[in-house]
Amino acid sequence: MNKDEIHIKSTRDISTIKEDWKKLDTLATEKICKGELDYIDYSFYQTYNWNRFVFKTYNHKLIHTEYVVASISGKVMLIMPLMIDSFNKRLRIISGKISGICNVACPYKGVVAKELMQATFAFLKDTYKGNWKYKFRDIPACSPLVETALEAGARGGEKSSYHVPVEDFESYEAYLSSLGKNIYKNIRKANNHLITDGKTMSLTCYTSENPPSRRLLHDIWSMYYRRKLAWEKKRNTFLRKITCRAKTFNQVHSGRQTKSMFRLKESELYVLSIDGKTAAFMHTYVHEGHVLMPKLAINASFSRYSPGILLIQEAMKVFIQRGIKDFDMCRGDERYKTEVGGVNEPLWALTIG
Repeated sequence: MNKDEIHIKSTRDISTIKEDWKKLDTLATEKICKGELDYIDYSFYQTYNWNRFVFKTYNHKLIHTEYVVASISGKVMLIMPLMIDSFNKRLRIISGKISGICNVACPYKGVVAKELMQATFAFLKDTYKGNWKYKFRDIPACSPLVETALEAGARGGEKSSYHVPVEDFESYEAYLSSLGKNIYKNIRKANNHLITDGKTMSLTCYTSENPPSRRLLHDIWSMYYRRKLAWEKKRNTFLRKITCRAKTFNQVHSGRQTKSMFRLKESELYVLSIDGKTAAFMHTYVHEGHVLMPKLAINASFSRYSPGILLIQEAMKVFIQRGIKDFDMCRGDERYKTEVGGVNEPLWALTIG
């Protein structure tokens, strides 16, 4: 291909490229079904519906969304959705701070994809001159984006990301027997503790048609931000408690993740309750038979019952029954991800500038 044939433009209005983006989505779905494209190369986070949701819910005054479009002979073949921070001179893929698979929307592979990406990078270099910093995280290792970024002088490396190939198991029993002895014992122990203590456990799934209540949203996000302090090994001081409350209030009333629970049909919230109290939750997006899980947290007061493990086990029963193909637990190397049968498929985090 002659690189001069590739035409690059950018737009801030996603509606102007809706039809072209939808065509890319359709082509990606067809190729994934035929085994010509891996789902990780074109996931829910690369679709028009997800990016339109981000466009509609993003209201930062100093940062705007922008879409770099690469086409050949008038046919759109690649779209790179970006967040542009002109004040700090930074750009990143839109999904970068929301957790998920970040990539360009491009259902092509090989030489064509590589030349499209090189032309796109040349456009970025020409458009954002000076001391601009490009931050790409959660990029599939084998993507043309990683290859081109490294050639452009990017620095960074791999980050762990685990997924469970659900379609490999005919039943929950087959899945359970594939797990290691230690986690199997832990699951039995947790269930025995429930029985011994006279506790009842239940799993509830909330969708956009059956959304969670504001009270439940407050419970799960308060739990999440408290647990985040523990993950970051920070003391739960008075000031941090106030900060957690403020973040919880903001997420419940105007957070993008919460909004997605009400607006996106792909959004599913799984909540594990013990004796009617919220013990653990995970928020997922279900798309093309794949479950993407950007958020999970537990109520530490129920640690005796390993609520996180029980939540995933109960959810796996649902996934297998529904014929889910894959359960992506996203980036992070937490121990539970390997214990529940997660397979590492590294993502890259790269910085240019």
